[in-house]
Amino acid sequence: MVREKYKKYLAVKIFVVITVVLFSVAIMLPIVKLAGFFGINIQENTGLNFKPSFGLVFFFFLFGICSIIIIWLAQKYIHKKPFSQLGFRPKIGRNIFFGFLFGVIIVSVKYIIYALNAGTVEYNPITVPDDVSFITYIGYYIYFLIGFIVWNSFIEELGTRVYPIEKLEKHINPHIIFIIMGLIFTLGHFIAGEFDIHNFIALFGYSYIFSLLYFYSRSIWLVVGVHSGVNWINFSFFGTNWKMGALYNIRISELTTWVYNYTDIIIYLIILALIVLLNKKGFFKKCFPETIK
Repeated sequence: MVREKYKKYLAVKIFVVITVVLFSVAIMLPIVKLAGFFGINIQENTGLNFKPSFGLVFFFFLFGICSIIIIWLAQKYIHKKPFSQLGFRPKIGRNIFFGFLFGVIIVSVKYIIYALNAGTVEYNPITVPDDVSFITYIGYYIYFLIGFIVWNSFIEELGTRVYPIEKLEKHINPHIIFIIMGLIFTLGHFIAGEFDIHNFIALFGYSYIFSLLYFYSRSIWLVVGVHSGVNWINFSFFGTNWKMGALYNIRISELTTWVYNYTDIIIYLIILALIVLLNKKGFFKKCFPETIK
């Protein structure tokens, strides 16, 4: 019955897709409660505060697996489409690599502007304890890069970007999809943490950029790469835990309110305009020929 109404009514289609996305994000709530039952406080160990303990890593992967399964079940039993149609295009390594570089550039420009306008900038290298072997350090770094950065990006891009765009783009304006999913993506980051308006704007801006990139490229690997590049900069140069990839801890202080509040917005608008221009110039058609409909 759900399948028949899904095919017949647009309102049902939109409701089903948004519900699936919400479930794929909100599955974090019972996982947070379950972790708490075992004495693990996820809410105090998110973002730059994440500590790679067994318990936190276990529940982090549990969330990802549950989220992916929800999308897979919807794709298989509601949409009757193969899971592989959700942006799993060829040239995986190339797309992740160049996406990663683009993500690094996006966030680096922001922090460079911050540093140039700040009163003081401190650069403190992160030291690794002497009793930690090189093999141990490499093991942690591999987990950080692949098991945390790339895995996290894949989960979020699949559920709040690729799936809804693929399911709804033929029925409603894609920019409406970008806005709705941007809100879900952004608010989902505050499930396990406190709300902050500046972070809200930053997350929503990134979400819109990722959505537009996927819409033009149809490659989940490109947006996973961009997302990973953005997160890598934040953890590598603004974190404090070497186990989570921190290389330097940069502290930017005495920054004017105007620069802090509006730099993100200006950069996002410029990047969005650049992406649209590249599409008009045929960049995506040339680099992703197999994805153009």
